[in-house]
Amino acid sequence: MTAAATEAGVESAPPAKVSAFRSAALIAVLLTFCIFAVVDRTVIAMLVDPIKDSLGLSDTQIGLLMGLAYALAYGLGGLPMGYLVDRYPRKWILFLAVILWGMAEAACGFATGFVWLFLARAAVGLFESPLHPSAHSIIADTVPRRRLATVLSIYSMGNLIGTGLALMIGGWIVNSLLHLDHIRVPLIGDMAPWQFAFLITGVPGLFLALLILPFAEPSRHMSHGHGKVSWAELFGFIRSHWQVVLTLSVVFGGMNIVVGGIIKWAPAYMSRHFKMNPAEYGVALGLSQSLPAIAGLLAAGWIIDRWYARGRRDAHLTYYLWVLIVTSPIVFFGLMSNNIALFLAAIALAKGLTVNFLGIAAAQVQMISPPQMRGRLSGLFFLMVVALLGTTFGALLPAVISEQILHDTTRIGHGIAFTLAIFAPLAIIAILWGRKYVRAAVEEAELATVA
Repeated sequence: MTAAATEAGVESAPPAKVSAFRSAALIAVLLTFCIFAVVDRTVIAMLVDPIKDSLGLSDTQIGLLMGLAYALAYGLGGLPMGYLVDRYPRKWILFLAVILWGMAEAACGFATGFVWLFLARAAVGLFESPLHPSAHSIIADTVPRRRLATVLSIYSMGNLIGTGLALMIGGWIVNSLLHLDHIRVPLIGDMAPWQFAFLITGVPGLFLALLILPFAEPSRHMSHGHGKVSWAELFGFIRSHWQVVLTLSVVFGGMNIVVGGIIKWAPAYMSRHFKMNPAEYGVALGLSQSLPAIAGLLAAGWIIDRWYARGRRDAHLTYYLWVLIVTSPIVFFGLMSNNIALFLAAIALAKGLTVNFLGIAAAQVQMISPPQMRGRLSGLFFLMVVALLGTTFGALLPAVISEQILHDTTRIGHGIAFTLAIFAPLAIIAILWGRKYVRAAVEEAELATVA
């Protein structure tokens, strides 16, 4: 079957046509949810030293709060939430999830010790876990496959915009309010400035959740042999495609560890090593991460979709292979630099290209997944890539390297660089080995959909 015929068959799959305006509006709402989730997940990175001073914590404990607390619950919630996404209306799952993780984020602001903050961060992770499986499934049922990489790249911009906003909002709060002993909040009482930061980033969820209500639940694409799929069939699919699962987990899981290190520890590094105040490094990091990343994400989606339309069924991994080969050495030496301009340039290049893969990864998972398994496979993927690997070890490894190996917490940036030196070569090797298996899985999914 030719690529053109395949695409024509796939594009005819949606059972009900959705207007372009409503599709765009729905994707805009999903993008808003993604931004809100990332702000709630990431703002803690700007509050590291105030929390340490207030609660008497170490860098390793902070790493556990930023990583394991969130990731453990996110990971445990991934598969059951994916199951719900495959069986029940996704709009209502999203509506409840946004409200609940916003409340959990606000609860972080009432923490009085490590255990409370750990549990509240875990609740944020648990209730954010349905977001990506629901959003990716909705998008895959709303747009044609030949545009999937571009649209999922647009959705993934929420991760970048959210990170930038978290850095800038957190920087403003820390710089503007930390000289105060407390902030008096109506109906609540006195709060420390870092506690207030959690409160004001969590409460908007109670209102943002309403944005999804005007939209009808999109009809699900169906393929040959569609119907309800048991857990045994799901894990049978995974076993029969173990090379694909291994490839995607090593490539995107390993590189997400690097992402986690950059997001979680770059603010502390700029404060400790370059002696910048929060307002300065919040804006510098927010802009250097967000703007190049948005441009890189859109460019990646455009290039990959063009390659795919020309018949390259390994377009996603081929593109990312060349990105890693060209940019990883440059980013490593920039992260090791003691020059602030070179360090920020390395961050910009990393976020723009080297670790700018979420849209690519999401599209790749959706393209190999049977429609009736999308929620659970997406949940499993984000369990492995985002939770167990990226969020947990991305927050922990740089801290362990700087504290236990370099014996200098001001060199946390070098810890980030060493994680890149470990995982970029592994990702390159995994792509070279597994690209053929991924290509075959994409072709198999296309044939099943057409049939």
